[in-house]
Amino acid sequence: MRPEHDPSKNITPSRPFSHRSSNGSSNGTTIPPSMKTSPSSHTNGSHEKSESNGYTNGVGRPTGSFFGHDREEVTRILIQSLQDLGYQAAAQQLSRESGHELEGPAVAAFRNAVLQGEWTEAEAFLLGSVEQNQGAVSHGTRAIDHGISNSRGSLSNNSGSREGQLDGQLSGLVLSETATRNELLFLMRQQKYLELLENRDLGAALMVLRQELTPYSSNTSRLHALSSLMMCESAADLRIQAKWDGSDGQSRSQLLSDLSRSISPSVMIPEHRLAVLLQRVKDNQIAECKYHNTADSPSLYLDHTCSRDEFPLVTGRILQGQQDEIWGLQFSHDGTMLATASKDSTVLIYETVNFKTVHSLADHSEGGITYVAWSPDDSKVVSCGQDKSARVWDTQTGNCLLDLTDFTDPVTTAVWTPNGQNIILGSLTPELPISIWNLKGERIYKWEEENRSSKIRVHDIALSPDGNRLVAITSDDRIFIYDYWSRNQLAQWSMGTRMTCINISSDGRHVLVNMKDDRVVMLDIDTGETVQTFPGQKQSTFMIRSCFGGAGEELIASGSEDSKVYIWRRRSGELIEKLEGHEKPSGPESTSFVNAIAWHPHDPSIFASAGDDHTVRMYVTKALQGGHRQGPLAKTPLC
Repeated sequence: MRPEHDPSKNITPSRPFSHRSSNGSSNGTTIPPSMKTSPSSHTNGSHEKSESNGYTNGVGRPTGSFFGHDREEVTRILIQSLQDLGYQAAAQQLSRESGHELEGPAVAAFRNAVLQGEWTEAEAFLLGSVEQNQGAVSHGTRAIDHGISNSRGSLSNNSGSREGQLDGQLSGLVLSETATRNELLFLMRQQKYLELLENRDLGAALMVLRQELTPYSSNTSRLHALSSLMMCESAADLRIQAKWDGSDGQSRSQLLSDLSRSISPSVMIPEHRLAVLLQRVKDNQIAECKYHNTADSPSLYLDHTCSRDEFPLVTGRILQGQQDEIWGLQFSHDGTMLATASKDSTVLIYETVNFKTVHSLADHSEGGITYVAWSPDDSKVVSCGQDKSARVWDTQTGNCLLDLTDFTDPVTTAVWTPNGQNIILGSLTPELPISIWNLKGERIYKWEEENRSSKIRVHDIALSPDGNRLVAITSDDRIFIYDYWSRNQLAQWSMGTRMTCINISSDGRHVLVNMKDDRVVMLDIDTGETVQTFPGQKQSTFMIRSCFGGAGEELIASGSEDSKVYIWRRRSGELIEKLEGHEKPSGPESTSFVNAIAWHPHDPSIFASAGDDHTVRMYVTKALQGGHRQGPLAKTPLC
């Protein structure tokens, strides 16, 4: 184990112009891009009928529920799914035979208006308008005596009328309960504004900005960002600055998808509804499968379950190259190498086929190495030492390329920037708690406590995969969130207890923190709210590290002061296994702590643990233990 130092002893932007509604309403569930098709594939049924969403029961048509489900809902979802699958003729045949349409003429007209960029008509079909004698469309006020119950587009007492059009008046589509009319208008007019800028019609764009966008948003930063696009020199520059693919790209289809989330599903079925429902079934089965640890999608034919034998629970190999406690370890990004950091002041690099030592890096003086991190291209590692230094090594030659010795206290942790050109170091040195260095040994920047009268000492740092957010934990029980590029502090959370390590998930959404009160917690990186708690492991005195792991990072693993490895399910917090880990060495002061865990980056059936017993243990499945292996580490048996 590595003791935590007591200071008293002196020892990611998402798309800025996305059409996503700010009210958070949704008619469906987000699904993987591979399940998406262009919204334009949803065509209207082939025959006229009332748009009441009721079905017509013709001669010989089945009636009643479908195994307890509404027959019309099932049929309409099947029509949509057949279209998604590309079976247009089959969809039309089902519509004719059942008497149900996927959507009525008003919805089809609205869809067409958005995809064609006919914004006045799109607003009229969505929110309602009066058709003037001249044929022009303009917004009007909905009248109660026309069967309109409120300004949200709900209809009442309109039997026999077409939904969306009453006595020459377009009533608008029925919206979801959480939809906001102004936000919907803003989204459509934002697209209109961007397209005018793209066509270099700056005068018309300015009119839209002032008269059509500004009245519908109180978000000044949002309006300021849009107004700044007036300065773009070309359409290409606009698309880059707005992160928008233009009117000829998918922007209109994306807008339609976003708007559809605010329309009642009884009128406009959410996109790819059957695929979403099937994905939910799979997700629920995976969530209920205790030992699920594969990226393969479960079959729809059978209920899903995984065997315990398919989970890495057995020791496949023990690495015994170091002479003292091992405090940290990390796989290379390609999984072909493993680096370990030890109290014996060496870093060992193993190849992961036969697990032979490739390099022993031993330039640090006595005190131990606290951390090791691979560069993005795996050509270098940085090691952090109790000797108040950090060193950069060439992983091909084993040569020391850089020695950073500006610190007055131990260097505790390090991360590489995504381009591999800079290193961010965390330290117990109050004057250099977090600092950025280039590979010439030049310090580029250092973060300090905004209140200069107090000093911070950093135990661990993590950088989001996109390189935008830097997170640090300090010796005074706080978490700091910084914008890496602007260097500004975004948030500060007081946790009320000591923390020893921090990780950021690969999707950049969650932060994993080891706490000194025998628990690991997962926090929302935006709000700091606790998403999940993983209790059970023992941690009160020393530095213990955890990690995200398994297929899709659906598992959480941590070391512990009771010599065991703990593994939980990320979503539910369920403790899957408590594995016997490392043996206690002989000697009155010997300990048996498991100090760190590292999961293989490409093979979810392998992870490694580092312990006080001077060993690294490789945990594998029973199949891998028996030598039946594919992919990484496939050339020789692990045991």
